[in-house]
Amino acid sequence: MTRHSRRTRRTTLFAGIAAAFVLVLFGGAPAFAAGALAGPMLADPVYSHDGCIINRSANGPVAGGSQCPGVDLSGQHLAQSDFDGANLTGTNFAKADVQASTFAGAVITGADFSGTRIVGADFTGAGILPPTVDAVAATTAGTAVSLTPVLPKGLTMTGCSIAGEQVDATAVFPLGQTGLVCSFASSRPNEVATVLVKISVTNTATSAPPVPVFTPQPSATSASAPAAQGPSMQTLSLLLVGAAAVIVLGVVALVVRGVRGKRD
Repeated sequence: MTRHSRRTRRTTLFAGIAAAFVLVLFGGAPAFAAGALAGPMLADPVYSHDGCIINRSANGPVAGGSQCPGVDLSGQHLAQSDFDGANLTGTNFAKADVQASTFAGAVITGADFSGTRIVGADFTGAGILPPTVDAVAATTAGTAVSLTPVLPKGLTMTGCSIAGEQVDATAVFPLGQTGLVCSFASSRPNEVATVLVKISVTNTATSAPPVPVFTPQPSATSASAPAAQGPSMQTLSLLLVGAAAVIVLGVVALVVRGVRGKRD
């Protein structure tokens, strides 16, 4: 093989490799661009079966809430799930894992949480305790508030606290609003879920406007009869003129009498 032919083959090989590189580069670019424009794919739900769809907390709740009444979720790994607004009537969570999940506005009547891992779960607004309790105190010292939880199967109330301090059942709450954190546990040791309750205490003596002890009433005479008025300036002028005329006439009469007396 001559040197010229070897050079020709080498040039042809390099040209083929370059053409293949260009084809791959520009041929795959549209597909890559299309994937980039399509955006990230939606994350899969943590559970989906027979119409029961449960999203992860990072993705927010299912539109309208997860509809899982009577569904057997026992033993399922559902950590950090969003059950907000879900229908969980009679749902079986026995020995499931719902740690760090939220249940705001969920219906959990008849649900079973026996042996469920609930550490860090938030049951605020799920019907175990009311999210807000309004109380009226008889005095400005405040009042005690009674909390009666509605517990689903498998959960027990362990107590309530304010800023980490345990609150006794007979504690008196002051006027105003107080945030209360109540804890609940399943049969798993050292694992609790929480419910936040806002206590609002008012007092009728401070909230109602003050009632005046005495309110003066307008007198009947002042309302029916006009107020007495003094004489006008014109009347005073006439009186002064008349008085002056009387004095002048008296002086004239005295002078006339004196003149007559001298003549006699």
